[in-house]
Amino acid sequence: MSGDVYDEKERGIHEVFQDDMNNIQATLEKLDTDAFYKTVNALLNAKKIYIIANRSAVSLGIFLQYYLHMMLDNVELLQSIENNAEKLYNLSQDDVVVAISFSRYTNATIKMFAFAKKSKALTIAITDHLLSPLIPYADISLTASSRMPTFIDSFVAPLSLINALITFIGKKKKEAFYDRLEALEKTWRQFNIFN
Repeated sequence: MSGDVYDEKERGIHEVFQDDMNNIQATLEKLDTDAFYKTVNALLNAKKIYIIANRSAVSLGIFLQYYLHMMLDNVELLQSIENNAEKLYNLSQDDVVVAISFSRYTNATIKMFAFAKKSKALTIAITDHLLSPLIPYADISLTASSRMPTFIDSFVAPLSLINALITFIGKKKKEAFYDRLEALEKTWRQFNIFN
């Protein structure tokens, strides 16, 4: 389909960027701000946060886990059921499980998310629309447009949504997060992490 939509000239490149901008615009227009702030507060108050993401959505899960871990230190990324099933056995209502999946939705993500819901954990779905198979198991749903006429999903809008979540969690953590960043900076300098 992308061969029919995007030509090989400069105009085709611009159209890809325009589709990404359209996805961000559509996500912003449909954003449920109540659900957004509920998500921020749930993540801040969670005893433990589990992020479920598989296949291409792993890229979003890694990004979310990386920055949440910097601020909260109680975050774990789960991928395959086979390697992580035992980590979910003691889920409680004090835990938060975030599932990230976009069309075509992975069965492993759906099954683990359904188990989390059954275990009484607070469940948050980050997905493309309200017809997603994650929605029936979600206490809170956040949607982000990922449509693109190619064989890949556009994760620009979902990443923008995740950026906003991370930013607002950082704002709420304020002093505690700045102290933690100072300590991290000292460690990074000690090991000469950055150039």
